[in-house]
Formats: sequence, C-alpha cells, structure tokens
Amino acid sequence: MYLTRRQLLQAGAVAGAGILVHPDAALAARTRARQAGPLTMFSEQLPTLAELGVLDMRAGGQTELSMLNAGHAFHGQLGSTDTFTYRADDGSQTYLGPVIVAQRGTPFALTVHNRLGKHPLAFAIDDELVPPGSDDANTPRTSTHLHGGNTRPGSDGGPEQIFSPGSSYTYHYDNNQDAAGLWYHDHALGITRLNVYAGLAGGYLIRDTPGPSGTGIDTGDGTHLPPPPYEVPLVIQDRMFNPDGSFAYPPNPELTTSDGTPRPWAPEFFGDVATVNGKCWPNLDVDRGKYRFRVYNGSNARFYNLKFTSGGNALTFAQIGTDGGLLDAPAKLNKLVLGPGERADLVVDFAGLSAGSKVVLGNNAPTPYPDGPVAAKQGGVPLREIMQFTVQSQAGYTAPLPEKLRPQPMTRLAGLPTAATRQMTLVEVLNAAGIPIMALLNNRPFHTTDITAVQGDTLEEWELINTTVDAHPIHLHFTQFQVLNRQRFDVGKYLAATGYVDPGTGLVTPGQGSSVPVTPFLTGRPKAAPANERGWKDTAVSMPGEVTRISVPFGAGAAGGAPLAIGSSFTGEYVWHCHILEHEDNDMMQRYVIE
Repeated sequence: MYLTRRQLLQAGAVAGAGILVHPDAALAARTRARQAGPLTMFSEQLPTLAELGVLDMRAGGQTELSMLNAGHAFHGQLGSTDTFTYRADDGSQTYLGPVIVAQRGTPFALTVHNRLGKHPLAFAIDDELVPPGSDDANTPRTSTHLHGGNTRPGSDGGPEQIFSPGSSYTYHYDNNQDAAGLWYHDHALGITRLNVYAGLAGGYLIRDTPGPSGTGIDTGDGTHLPPPPYEVPLVIQDRMFNPDGSFAYPPNPELTTSDGTPRPWAPEFFGDVATVNGKCWPNLDVDRGKYRFRVYNGSNARFYNLKFTSGGNALTFAQIGTDGGLLDAPAKLNKLVLGPGERADLVVDFAGLSAGSKVVLGNNAPTPYPDGPVAAKQGGVPLREIMQFTVQSQAGYTAPLPEKLRPQPMTRLAGLPTAATRQMTLVEVLNAAGIPIMALLNNRPFHTTDITAVQGDTLEEWELINTTVDAHPIHLHFTQFQVLNRQRFDVGKYLAATGYVDPGTGLVTPGQGSSVPVTPFLTGRPKAAPANERGWKDTAVSMPGEVTRISVPFGAGAAGGAPLAIGSSFTGEYVWHCHILEHEDNDMMQRYVIE
C-alpha cells in the first residue's frame, strides 16, 4: 500500500521511527480554486476605529447587538457580497461588528439578537459536523464568545450555548481583568468557521487608568501611548471571492460524501485575498508619528509572519501587549508571527519617513504553517502583501514610548507550586489513503465522557504535545496563562507509547489509548518564550514536534494572592480547542470543568 508522508509519521510510531515531515504540497493546496480575478491593491481606504463603529460601555449598563444579513463592499471592483454582521441600533455595519470599549471593573450586560436569514455560505455547511436536525442554511445557529474574557460559564458563549433566529441571549461581562485587546466572535458547534467567515466577529477593548491601582498605561491619555485617532484596530482575514463578489469556500476534492460529491469540510481554508477591517488590501494614510495598532488574526487557518517594509527595508517596531494585556516593557521586533485567534498590541513610528513614503505590511508565512509550501507553483497560497500605509506631511503623535508599561511587573507563574501537570496531546486522524479527516485533542472527539476536571483557584502546568505536522494555536476559555517554554520530542516513539496508533493500519484510531508523560521522549533543551510572548496569553502556538508548556491559573486565587490578569473565580464548564476553525469544527475541541 502506498503511504503518504503523513501516514509515514503515524506508521513510524509503531516502529518507533520518530520522523516528522510535512505532507505533499497537494494537501496544502486543497482550497485553491475559484477566484474573483486580480483586484487593485491599496486602492481601498482602511476603516479606522471611528469608522468601524464604537460601542462605548465604559459606564456600564446594558446594550444590544443584532446579528443581521447584509451586503458589504470589500472592494470597488467586486459586486456586493452577502455577509453577516453584528449591528447596534444606531450602527451601519455591513461586516464584522462595532468595537466594544469597556472599563476594567465595570460590568455591563450585552443582549445579542439572532435575526439572521439564509447563510451566505450555506453551500459549505457539512452535515456530518452539525447537530442532527439543524437547518443552518436557513436558520443559522449562533453563540457569541468573548475571546479572552474572564466570564462566568453562562456568559462564555461556548459551542453548545446556541440560539437560533428569532431568539436572543444576554451575556454578563464583569470586565474584571487587565486592560487588553479581546475580541468577540461566533462559536456555534460545527459552523464556527462559516459564521466567522461570513462576518460574525468584532473587537473588544478593555481600558484602565494609569497609576498604582491600574494594570498599565492603556487609555491613550496623550502622554504615553498613542490615543485615537492614532489607535487603530487591524482585523486581518484572508478571504476568497467568486467573480460576482460572493464568498467562495471550495469543497474538499480529497474527501467525498456518501453520494460521491466532495465534502464541504477541508482541513484548512486559505483565501487568496487579504482583507483588513473588511477591505481588500487597504491603504491607511498616516501622519509622521507613532500609531498603536491593535492587531487581530481573524483568519480561519492562516498564520502570518508580519513585517513592515519601506523601500525594501524592514522597519523596527515595538510590541507592547499580548492577548491578555500589556507587557512589562516594550519588545523591539522586525517581524511577528501570529496564529489564528492571537492578538498583538503594536506601536509603529512613521516619524522618520518622508512625506509620500509607502510602508507595506507584508507576510511570508507558509500554508500550512510552518513547513508548507510558500510559492504558488509548489501548492502554496501566499499572501505577500496585507495592506499599505502612506505617510503624509503633517506631524503626528511623537511622545516617547515609556520604558515601563505597567505600574507593577506581572506576576510570574514559573516556579510557583502547581496542583497538577497534564499531558495534552494534539493528534491528526487520517483515512487509509492518508487524507486528514479530523484533528483531535487527547485522541478524543468533542462529545467524549473524558472531561478534564480541575480544582478552582489552583495553578496547573499543561504540556501541549503536538504530534502533527502543522502548528496549532491552542485557546483556553475563561483564563489567561503564561507560556513557559518549548522543547522537541521524538514523535514516533511518543505516539507508539500512547496506544493511539492501530498496529494493523499504522493510523491513529479515535478513542483509543491515552496521553503519557513525555519526559522519556524529550530531545534537546527547552527554549524559553521570547520577550514578546512573556505576557498574558489565552492562545498559544503549539509547534509540530514540540511540547509547549503553559502555566494556567484556574481562578483569581491560583497564585497565592499575587495579582493575575483575571480577577474572578468561577466554577463550571468551559472548553479548550485549536483556533484553526476548520480543526475546531472537526473535532479538535475538548471540555474541562472547574470544580
């Protein structure tokens, strides 16, 4: 029997070979199909914070959003695209939602109304992934998740907390956590990838006051960090369009349904058009000064290796914050890798550039990341340009960037007593032809009875053990954690020890075996998290063939009274999952319960 390179990885587990190589380029290119034709780059203007719409909830209270069908103009050369949107009563959104601005420690209630009709991506719904009896093509299920939020279980917006058209759901957000750039997005079981693709996502900024009682200089008060209009969200997404402007989402020719047609689900979606804040390859006119960019990777599966270049030269920039808040001090960078679901708080200084200069935000991350092909002729789906900045003549915000961003340094979790160390294994399931059919955590489907139970107000260390050939951004609901280090391990020998691989087929068999300690299979030395990753995180990239160790507080008392990014302790059920949305939908998501 012919073995693909993915099969060789799993077959090597039986023999203890321990190889780790990337699959054929054809597997990386499964979503290359129809496209709208060439679009002019940098002709669309980027919608800024004010143009995206702001829902200011810093005073607390109650507010509402409606999920609606809309028609959106991504580019002047495209026709109107049927989309979903979150819209406030006085809003005009046609894609994404308004940026919600909250105040640390000030709660509010958000009622979301499902007023959706026919799904713009109805053709891509996979009946094998959604609950029996669902009619998401005509009455789409939704669930709004505050990604990064320290929320009680009933307001988490988990995959089964769904509500259908004609219904509403009220979420209670305490905002009892550090100032940070969170985001809200759909999380409905089996169709998250399609609901988010259609437009159900939006930014969420928690503000705080400077000073000893605050969590950092986050307000943009005109003396330290760039305030609006020099604070700009950048929601980066890759999309694909048909010639008439409608969304394209190619089926998977490598998997077929019972009637022989290609399955709608594919292991990853990679679009051939870059969009930022709902515009294709936009331009932003910038003053000669500093800008604070709140960057969101809102793509389904694409990683980005971002770089700002002008005249062929890379610009140095500062990362000042991660998913869950500000770093202790700015980290100077010339490139930045972001996985799906991750956010970065960046400051870029255009003061040294002459008027008329062009700065391009570029990307050279392979698809899939990190070892997929980069060039299109090899099967890759490159997006080398994301957007452009055009420098104007007037001076902008020029106050110096502070050397320290927080009044008090972050509580460091490394070395603190832990209640448990857990081995959490990432696996990929192939069919006999070597084609990926699902991805799993701990080799269990989502609806398993093996639910992880953790004790409230304790600190745990999770070892994310990636046995697959791709990187996975792993997101935990409820908490903010810290990345400790990463270390290589012998994948083949580890898989053989777990019992996940059937000796007869050489393939991972869902439901069998169990995670085992990875220590006997480690190679090399652990590598500490880089400076720009030493902040609070809710999504961490687990690289192939590596163990990624994270220190996870399950409640405000987990660090023995030391302050954490989260300020509330709750009990109940949450989920953790891969934030590649195609993986999350099938079936790389597990539940855990805080007791």
